[in-house]
Amino acid sequence: MEEPEMQLKGKKGDHSICCLEIGLLAERKQGDQEGAESGVLARGGHAWTSVGSVVVRIVTDKFTESVYVLANEPSVALYRLQEHVRRSLPELAQHKADMQRWEEQSQGAIYTVEYACSAVKNLVDSSVYFRSVEGLLKQAISIRDHMNAAAQSHR
Repeated sequence: MEEPEMQLKGKKGDHSICCLEIGLLAERKQGDQEGAESGVLARGGHAWTSVGSVVVRIVTDKFTESVYVLANEPSVALYRLQEHVRRSLPELAQHKADMQRWEEQSQGAIYTVEYACSAVKNLVDSSVYFRSVEGLLKQAISIRDHMNAAAQSHR
């Protein structure tokens, strides 16, 4: 009958339960391993028992999991957001200032164009007055010519 894996149910920092869990898992994995010669594995010039290698693997897995959890903890995420904002905020502020300056320049150009359009419209509307002035000028020239002709005939 296969014995069940023990789960860590003690308080955080309770090393006796953690060691018991690692020991039971190591014994179980040792029984499952095939081809281990007399329970000894050579690694990096040191002799490791298969139980030791299983314990090392379990400890490194738990350590990796802990590092992963710490790296993705909400406070770390908030710190990363804060750092991102700190790095990108000056550039964004510069872009905002540039956009505001361009908006002011655009508003000035729009005002100038609108003023020019209204001036042209007023010129078109005043064409009636120009025609009237033109007629009066032609009439004045005609009167001058008549006066000059009358003055020459009296001499």
